[in-house]
Amino acid sequence: MLKKSRLFTPGPTPLHPQVQEALSRPILHHRTEEFRALFKDCTAGLKRFLKTDGDVLVLACSGTGGMEAALVSVLSPGDAMLALVAGNFGERWAAIGRAHGMEVRTLEAEWGDAVAPARVEEALERDPRIRAVFVQLSESSTGAAHDIEALARVTRGRKDTLLVVDAISGAGAMRLETAAWAVDVVVVGSQKALALPPGLAFVSMSTRAWAAAEAARAPRFYFDLARERKAQAGGESAFTPAISSVVALRAALGSVESMGGVDALVRNAGVLAASTRAAAGALGLPLVAPRAHGDALTALYPPPGLDSGAIVKALKAEFASTVAGGQGKLKGRILRVAHLGYYDTTDILGLLASLEVVLHRLGHRFELGAGMAAAEAEYLRLTKD
Repeated sequence: MLKKSRLFTPGPTPLHPQVQEALSRPILHHRTEEFRALFKDCTAGLKRFLKTDGDVLVLACSGTGGMEAALVSVLSPGDAMLALVAGNFGERWAAIGRAHGMEVRTLEAEWGDAVAPARVEEALERDPRIRAVFVQLSESSTGAAHDIEALARVTRGRKDTLLVVDAISGAGAMRLETAAWAVDVVVVGSQKALALPPGLAFVSMSTRAWAAAEAARAPRFYFDLARERKAQAGGESAFTPAISSVVALRAALGSVESMGGVDALVRNAGVLAASTRAAAGALGLPLVAPRAHGDALTALYPPPGLDSGAIVKALKAEFASTVAGGQGKLKGRILRVAHLGYYDTTDILGLLASLEVVLHRLGHRFELGAGMAAAEAEYLRLTKD
């Protein structure tokens, strides 16, 4: 039977057709007026995407590179930092801090939950030396979301404490009001909601973040955001950019604008996520993050008696559909379905129907169509207007 390959992982995500077309164009030289104008279009579009008037810098690296650039740009060795750890990527903030000689404090939550803002406020009261709080908007190892708006209320009144947010998988899938909430630093990756290939990271910096950067003394060379800020103001990067990816970035940002802007993209992810959660409930697949779920992805435990790896493999073998497994302590225990980026309702309903077939073949007992009925009812409820 004919099979189309379909990708349902929370990064990389499917490429938008306009992105694919842009990637096929002849390469430009990056020290030309044509490229400088294009680069400036991209930074202006990224400001709209992140809802900020501050600088947004484009880096040729992975999202983790953006995380490291953000951390070393606002802290000095020996500074106290607070990492909120509720999954694999919260642990990454702590690991980057330790690698650069920071005094790393952590606040932990069970994987599948989020660290409460009240706990952060208490920690900052106990230790006024903490210079920055590091957190995920979407903890994509579990599907959980942190309340960034509430966390920003805690940090913005503290003169010497920044809020640094990994929004790599969250931006474009979940609400993020960078300027209005007074979020100091935001890190985003290209291979998520913007439906680009991996290879670019974007770092938003507030006025407070730049003030901290002036005093920061962590060693850095390639990740010197002050140098990038100076170069990118003129439409260039300090070093050779990922030229074709930047060309594709402009196409991606244009596709977001054409669908109504980032709010429309966020709403799309929300409808797909809610429909998936409804189906999971009807099929007996427990949510990994039942109380703190975000909309970038849905993380699910398998039904009792079934192996999550078997479900992942069967979806790939029979339907050429790739979903993600678990990471860290959840490796081999869960499956993760993405909603961020270039997905529509037909995509997710098709995957849910395929999942029902796979579960049935693996011996899970349920009424065929139960998950689809629940997903369709949720979709109709959310789109009735």
